[in-house]
Amino acid sequence: MTDGPVVAVLGFGPFLDVHDNPAQRLALAVDGRQAGPLRIQGEAMPVSYQRSVDQALRLLLQPGLVGLLGVGVARGRCQAQVERVASNRVLGDDVDGACPHQIAAYGPEQLVSGDAPALADALAVPLSDDAGRYVCNGWLYGLLWRIQQRSGPAPRLAFLHIPAEGFPPDRLVAGLARAWAPEVGMA
Repeated sequence: MTDGPVVAVLGFGPFLDVHDNPAQRLALAVDGRQAGPLRIQGEAMPVSYQRSVDQALRLLLQPGLVGLLGVGVARGRCQAQVERVASNRVLGDDVDGACPHQIAAYGPEQLVSGDAPALADALAVPLSDDAGRYVCNGWLYGLLWRIQQRSGPAPRLAFLHIPAEGFPPDRLVAGLARAWAPEVGMA
Protein backbone atom coordinates (compact mmCIF):
# COMPACT_ATOMS: atom_id res chain seq x y z
CA MET A 1 0.00 0.00 0.00
CA THR A 2 1.07 3.55 -0.55
CA ASP A 3 0.81 6.50 1.80
CA GLY A 4 -2.64 7.76 2.71
CA PRO A 5 -5.86 6.13 3.76
CA VAL A 6 -6.89 2.92 2.00
CA VAL A 7 -10.15 1.02 1.81
CA ALA A 8 -9.91 -2.61 0.78
CA VAL A 9 -12.79 -4.00 -1.28
CA LEU A 10 -12.71 -7.79 -1.22
CA GLY A 11 -15.00 -9.59 -3.64
CA PHE A 12 -15.73 -13.29 -3.44
CA GLY A 13 -14.65 -15.42 -6.40
CA PRO A 14 -16.13 -18.53 -8.04
CA PHE A 15 -18.10 -21.15 -6.09
CA LEU A 16 -20.63 -23.89 -6.82
CA ASP A 17 -22.20 -22.98 -10.18
CA VAL A 18 -21.10 -19.31 -10.04
CA HIS A 19 -18.09 -19.45 -12.33
CA ASP A 20 -17.85 -15.68 -12.99
CA ASN A 21 -18.73 -14.00 -9.71
CA PRO A 22 -19.93 -10.38 -10.08
CA ALA A 23 -18.55 -9.66 -6.59
CA GLN A 24 -15.03 -10.45 -7.77
CA ARG A 25 -15.56 -8.41 -10.95
CA LEU A 26 -16.69 -5.41 -8.87
CA ALA A 27 -13.70 -5.58 -6.49
CA LEU A 28 -11.24 -5.77 -9.37
CA ALA A 29 -13.03 -2.98 -11.27
CA VAL A 30 -12.54 -0.52 -8.40
CA ASP A 31 -8.93 -1.50 -7.63
CA GLY A 32 -6.66 1.56 -7.75
CA ARG A 33 -9.52 4.06 -7.90
CA GLN A 34 -9.91 7.07 -5.62
CA ALA A 35 -12.96 7.54 -3.39
CA GLY A 36 -12.35 11.14 -2.38
CA PRO A 37 -9.12 11.00 -0.36
CA LEU A 38 -9.39 7.22 -0.01
CA ARG A 39 -7.50 4.88 -2.32
CA ILE A 40 -9.32 1.66 -3.07
CA GLN A 41 -7.47 -1.62 -3.06
CA GLY A 42 -9.65 -4.24 -4.75
CA GLU A 43 -8.93 -7.93 -4.40
CA ALA A 44 -10.61 -11.25 -5.08
CA MET A 45 -10.99 -13.63 -2.15
CA PRO A 46 -11.83 -17.33 -2.03
CA VAL A 47 -15.26 -18.55 -0.97
CA SER A 48 -13.63 -20.13 2.06
CA TYR A 49 -14.62 -19.55 5.68
CA GLN A 50 -11.00 -19.55 6.86
CA ARG A 51 -8.97 -18.22 3.93
CA SER A 52 -11.23 -15.21 3.27
CA VAL A 53 -11.00 -14.06 6.90
CA ASP A 54 -7.24 -14.71 6.94
CA GLN A 55 -6.84 -12.54 3.83
CA ALA A 56 -8.75 -9.67 5.47
CA LEU A 57 -6.79 -10.04 8.72
CA ARG A 58 -3.53 -9.71 6.78
CA LEU A 59 -4.83 -6.47 5.29
CA LEU A 60 -5.62 -5.15 8.77
CA LEU A 61 -1.90 -5.28 9.54
CA GLN A 62 -1.00 -2.97 6.65
CA PRO A 63 -0.43 0.71 7.47
CA GLY A 64 -3.02 3.14 6.18
CA LEU A 65 -5.94 0.70 6.02
CA VAL A 66 -9.06 2.48 7.31
CA GLY A 67 -11.81 0.24 5.99
CA LEU A 68 -12.74 -3.21 4.74
CA LEU A 69 -15.71 -3.89 2.51
CA GLY A 70 -16.63 -7.45 1.65
CA VAL A 71 -18.74 -8.06 -1.46
CA GLY A 72 -20.68 -11.19 -2.30
CA VAL A 73 -23.37 -12.22 -4.73
CA ALA A 74 -26.86 -13.00 -3.44
CA ARG A 75 -28.50 -14.67 -6.40
CA GLY A 76 -31.97 -14.60 -4.86
CA ARG A 77 -32.00 -10.83 -4.35
CA CYS A 78 -33.07 -8.33 -6.97
CA GLN A 79 -31.12 -5.39 -5.51
CA ALA A 80 -27.96 -4.71 -3.56
CA GLN A 81 -28.14 -4.60 0.24
CA VAL A 82 -25.65 -3.70 2.96
CA GLU A 83 -25.60 -6.28 5.72
CA ARG A 84 -26.03 -4.93 9.25
CA VAL A 85 -26.28 -8.20 11.23
CA ALA A 86 -24.09 -11.30 11.04
CA SER A 87 -24.90 -14.61 12.73
CA ASN A 88 -22.54 -16.95 14.55
CA ARG A 89 -24.09 -19.90 12.65
CA VAL A 90 -23.28 -21.00 9.12
CA LEU A 91 -24.46 -23.78 6.83
CA GLY A 92 -22.96 -25.27 3.72
CA ASP A 93 -19.53 -26.39 2.65
CA ASP A 94 -17.17 -23.78 1.24
CA VAL A 95 -14.81 -24.35 -1.70
CA ASP A 96 -12.42 -26.10 0.70
CA GLY A 97 -15.13 -28.52 1.83
CA ALA A 98 -15.29 -26.92 5.29
CA CYS A 99 -18.41 -25.98 7.26
CA PRO A 100 -17.59 -24.83 10.81
CA HIS A 101 -21.30 -24.39 11.77
CA GLN A 102 -20.21 -21.81 14.37
CA ILE A 103 -17.72 -19.01 13.71
CA ALA A 104 -16.65 -18.17 17.28
CA ALA A 105 -17.08 -20.78 20.04
CA TYR A 106 -17.72 -18.18 22.74
CA GLY A 107 -19.14 -15.43 20.55
CA PRO A 108 -22.65 -14.02 20.81
CA GLU A 109 -25.36 -15.28 18.48
CA GLN A 110 -25.23 -12.07 16.40
CA LEU A 111 -22.90 -9.14 15.84
CA VAL A 112 -23.81 -5.80 14.27
CA SER A 113 -21.78 -3.67 11.87
CA GLY A 114 -22.03 -0.09 13.10
CA ASP A 115 -20.64 1.07 9.75
CA ALA A 116 -23.41 -0.51 7.68
CA PRO A 117 -26.10 2.22 7.98
CA ALA A 118 -23.93 5.06 6.68
CA LEU A 119 -22.73 2.95 3.77
CA ALA A 120 -26.26 1.80 2.87
CA ASP A 121 -27.40 5.42 2.92
CA ALA A 122 -24.47 6.58 0.77
CA LEU A 123 -25.08 3.78 -1.76
CA ALA A 124 -28.86 4.36 -1.68
CA VAL A 125 -29.51 0.67 -0.96
CA PRO A 126 -31.45 -0.94 1.89
CA LEU A 127 -29.97 -2.40 5.03
CA SER A 128 -30.40 -6.11 5.62
CA ASP A 129 -30.47 -7.86 8.98
CA ASP A 130 -29.79 -11.27 7.44
CA ALA A 131 -26.38 -11.89 5.89
CA GLY A 132 -27.44 -15.46 5.17
CA ARG A 133 -25.74 -18.55 6.56
CA TYR A 134 -22.95 -19.05 4.08
CA VAL A 135 -19.41 -17.69 3.68
CA CYS A 136 -20.50 -14.04 3.29
CA ASN A 137 -22.08 -14.16 6.73
CA GLY A 138 -19.11 -16.10 8.11
CA TRP A 139 -16.69 -13.46 6.79
CA LEU A 140 -18.60 -10.57 8.33
CA TYR A 141 -19.10 -12.29 11.68
CA GLY A 142 -15.51 -13.53 11.83
CA LEU A 143 -14.07 -10.07 11.22
CA LEU A 144 -16.48 -8.27 13.55
CA TRP A 145 -15.55 -10.79 16.27
CA ARG A 146 -11.81 -10.48 15.72
CA ILE A 147 -11.87 -6.68 15.51
CA GLN A 148 -13.74 -6.55 18.83
CA GLN A 149 -10.93 -8.59 20.40
CA ARG A 150 -8.24 -6.13 19.28
CA SER A 151 -7.15 -2.97 21.00
CA GLY A 152 -6.71 0.32 19.21
CA PRO A 153 -8.75 2.00 16.52
CA ALA A 154 -10.97 -0.25 14.46
CA PRO A 155 -11.28 0.08 10.69
CA ARG A 156 -14.64 0.62 9.05
CA LEU A 157 -16.18 -2.75 8.23
CA ALA A 158 -19.22 -3.67 6.16
CA PHE A 159 -20.52 -6.26 3.74
CA LEU A 160 -22.39 -5.58 0.49
CA HIS A 161 -24.51 -8.26 -1.14
CA ILE A 162 -25.11 -7.60 -4.83
CA PRO A 163 -27.49 -9.27 -7.29
CA ALA A 164 -26.28 -11.58 -10.03
CA GLU A 165 -26.50 -8.67 -12.48
CA GLY A 166 -23.72 -6.89 -10.56
CA PHE A 167 -23.35 -3.38 -9.16
CA PRO A 168 -21.99 -0.23 -10.86
CA PRO A 169 -18.33 0.38 -9.89
CA ASP A 170 -18.74 4.18 -10.10
CA ARG A 171 -21.65 4.03 -7.67
CA LEU A 172 -19.58 2.01 -5.20
CA VAL A 173 -16.65 4.44 -5.42
CA ALA A 174 -18.91 7.47 -4.89
CA GLY A 175 -20.68 5.76 -1.97
CA LEU A 176 -17.41 4.91 -0.24
CA ALA A 177 -16.29 8.53 -0.60
CA ARG A 178 -19.54 9.81 0.94
CA ALA A 179 -19.75 7.26 3.74
CA TRP A 180 -16.21 6.53 4.86
CA ALA A 181 -14.01 9.50 3.93
CA PRO A 182 -15.79 11.80 6.44
CA GLU A 183 -15.55 9.04 9.06
CA VAL A 184 -11.76 9.01 8.87
CA GLY A 185 -11.60 12.80 9.04
CA MET A 186 -10.37 13.10 5.48
CA ALA A 187 -13.28 14.80 3.68
